[in-house]
Amino acid sequence: MASISEIKSSITFGGGLARNNQFLVTLPSLGFGIPPLGGTLGGLAGAALDFLGQRNMNILCRTAQIPGKQVLTHDRRIGMESQKVAYGYAVEDVTLTFLETSTLPIRRYFDTWRGLTINEDSQTAAYKKDYEKRVLIHQLAQPVPIAGFSISNLIPATIMISTYSVELVNAFPTTMVGAEYNNEQDGFIETTVQLSYTNWKRIPAGQLSFSLNF
Repeated sequence: MASISEIKSSITFGGGLARNNQFLVTLPSLGFGIPPLGGTLGGLAGAALDFLGQRNMNILCRTAQIPGKQVLTHDRRIGMESQKVAYGYAVEDVTLTFLETSTLPIRRYFDTWRGLTINEDSQTAAYKKDYEKRVLIHQLAQPVPIAGFSISNLIPATIMISTYSVELVNAFPTTMVGAEYNNEQDGFIETTVQLSYTNWKRIPAGQLSFSLNF
């Protein structure tokens, strides 16, 4: 049985315990809600608005998962011995839950994405290549305050770096749960979305997350 000091040493060596509230979800840019601005400055302004929208969605994401994967097998008998043999794999859908602000921007975002899959006016389905997107989910390390720089006194900030990252390949929303209204005084609207995808794979970690501490 390991001693307390050995357990503490193992945790310290690994950079601390992984916390389930230290995560980052990177959703694809759909270009929604950006006014048609022309010229170089217009393009930069549109990109800035899009970045801020993506950043807000990351902040408002309340729950996510690193998906699992199952190796599919069938039984093969050789003589009197039975053994399992792999023939494929299966992945599970990922569910994301977001807090909403008063204009319901998250629901609008997934309405737009869902609109790329099915045209409900013409009752036609799009090609998968037209609506499949790349979604990233990151496990983050403990936050590290920016110190040793004079700017940190003016703009207090924290940097977090990903330690494990996965990519959902060819992802798209298949279910958006309805929002429920009631007469509770302290209730909040949430948007819950289920993403399906072809496969997921681990990608190199190292994604930086920058937060201002106001």
